[in-house]
Amino acid sequence: MEEKRADPVFSDIRTEWSWVRPAIEDILEDDEYLTFLPEDVYAACVNEQAHLWVTDDGFVVTVGEADSFSGERALLVWLAAAKEQGQGLVNVHEEFFMQAARDAGYSKLTVKSRVPKMRNYLTEMGWDIETVVYSRRVSYG
Repeated sequence: MEEKRADPVFSDIRTEWSWVRPAIEDILEDDEYLTFLPEDVYAACVNEQAHLWVTDDGFVVTVGEADSFSGERALLVWLAAAKEQGQGLVNVHEEFFMQAARDAGYSKLTVKSRVPKMRNYLTEMGWDIETVVYSRRVSYG
């Protein structure tokens, strides 16, 4: 029988910063398209625009988003880091974050990722792909 993991706990980024920051730096280093700094995440959490959730396995930062046309609100898993990859933590904690979304009045839970493995992992768990964004840099000269 698989051991039940503890639910994520809403946490103060100021007290968790010493280990959260390096993980955010790793995420940013791996994705050249992310334009924010670790300090932006810190400020968003301190100003209650985003929320840090911590478990023994890692952390998640969530933020609310609204569709600019329909007004539909989504709870976005903005950042997530596992201390050890391959534990299926999305599946382990999905219902917790679904309930958090319901409790806060969101109509859906969303995840954005450039990690190719996440596509198959999430769709196999029943998540839908709503959009894929492609871009190309404009060249001058």
